[in-house]
Amino acid sequence: MKNKLRRYDTFVFFLFIAPWIIGFSLFVLIPFGTSVFYAFTDARLPGAADYNFVGLANFSAMVNDSIFGKSLWNTGYFVIIGVPVVTVGMLLIAMLLNMNVKGIALYRTFYYLPTLVPIVATVIIWRLVFNSEFGILNAGLSLLGVGKTDWLGSEGLVKPVIILLQVWISGSGVLIFLAALKNVPKHLYEAALIDGTNRVQSFFGVTLPMISPSILFVVIIQTMYNFQMFTEALLLTKGGPNYAAYTFVYTIYKSAFTDLKFSMAMTQSIFLFALISLVTFVLMKLSKRFVYYEGER
Repeated sequence: MKNKLRRYDTFVFFLFIAPWIIGFSLFVLIPFGTSVFYAFTDARLPGAADYNFVGLANFSAMVNDSIFGKSLWNTGYFVIIGVPVVTVGMLLIAMLLNMNVKGIALYRTFYYLPTLVPIVATVIIWRLVFNSEFGILNAGLSLLGVGKTDWLGSEGLVKPVIILLQVWISGSGVLIFLAALKNVPKHLYEAALIDGTNRVQSFFGVTLPMISPSILFVVIIQTMYNFQMFTEALLLTKGGPNYAAYTFVYTIYKSAFTDLKFSMAMTQSIFLFALISLVTFVLMKLSKRFVYYEGER
């Protein structure tokens, strides 16, 4: 009787997860395996019958390509510089929205609105704001006696503009931080106040440790997003000027749909997957030293 119940429970279990298994196989496992297969061929189009196995030739060509280094450098900039800046920006905004002032719910709603706008529309608006000739920002600065600045045409300014754009659309991360701040126990602040700590010491001694799991989550999600950044680079400046915003995913896009080098695009995709996996693994390992989980203490 027990064996029949166990078999029945097992059957019901697999019956319920069957849609997920089918979806995972069709949309993740099979495409990934196909990508790995084509990465070792010279196929120019997906599904092409005429191709040859070339071993590691695609990987060698990718590394020796001059655009590879530039795109990897730009992507590394957005990860190493952009992720901390955007994360700190999210946290500061969340702390402002956590203040107990009149109409704070309205402010929270207004700040979250840009997140609801499609990223394509947001980038187009951003182009209008930072346009060197008739942009809103330059028009405002001209009233202060500041000359025109070519925000999107300068190699040194285009990356900060993209990072600022990410802060603008960071409503989801702000919402996560706001929820984490709301869940910090009040008695910890009271105990810290009794010990004679000021607000700065209370922030570093109480707030940051208690919200550290949320910080880790936001950092990992933002890191993955910046590794795969594409829309901003394409619509703002098409990777320019002089490849200053040419991200690695933009390189994959050009290989697949402009140069019609499908096998090279698959090779680059696998490299990016391995890089994201490695960075995520390192972050998770390092998190054991810095992230505080109350349930584990």
